[in-house]
Amino acid sequence: MKQSVFSSIIALLMIASCTSSDSSKQESETDIFNEEQRLPGDSAIYGLACDGCTDSILVFIPFSGGDPDTINILNARTNRRVFGRPDIGDEVAMILNDSNKTVAEMVINIERLKGQWCYMVLPKLRHRAGMPFDSARMVKTIPDSLREMWFQPREYGFELLSEHQAQPIGLRLSTDTRDNGPVEYPELKRYRQWNLYNGRILLSETKRDSLGTQHVISTDTADIALLRRDTLLLRFSDHEQRYYRKNQK
Repeated sequence: MKQSVFSSIIALLMIASCTSSDSSKQESETDIFNEEQRLPGDSAIYGLACDGCTDSILVFIPFSGGDPDTINILNARTNRRVFGRPDIGDEVAMILNDSNKTVAEMVINIERLKGQWCYMVLPKLRHRAGMPFDSARMVKTIPDSLREMWFQPREYGFELLSEHQAQPIGLRLSTDTRDNGPVEYPELKRYRQWNLYNGRILLSETKRDSLGTQHVISTDTADIALLRRDTLLLRFSDHEQRYYRKNQK
């Protein structure tokens, strides 16, 4: 709780520095972000959106410190690579043009990315060992009353939190009797961490050791194809997944 309050205070100081004419004061307020935890090899830059942002310009103060930068985001917007319109004080990630560091190739509004993202799943008939299995044919033979009772949708998803924390949405108790019934649901991804890496999102499942330390056991990588206030579209290597925001921020 104290850390959350402290982070909020620092964010307010950063916003105030956007309009300050005292560059030394800006540097002192942003030095605390110099240890921003980014993954090795990540070429994105991170900071806060300042007053003066438009559809073609992003006024941006980097966490590494210094004066606010004015970045041209028109090409990124034209190419539909601005994910979430930045508001004053929003945390932003940017991929800059290799030859012109005043031009952004991609902009991600991290504040818009945080929150609860969900989608609905339907079960399939459970396959019993030793029995012939033709799912489509068997479903047709099920009475409507049983089909309605068995094939109920479930809400799956994840919540993206501050400090790269995540938590799954849709967990069920192992004692849920429906898990031993005639149908089975897809496996739920239990993401506990998330990061951005070169403009892509990394969603990681973790396992806690005997000392309580979380260790990454698997990571899914996805491109952000769409980010709106109520919609997120992620493009994984083998499929696309559309999410709706469960609770509006």
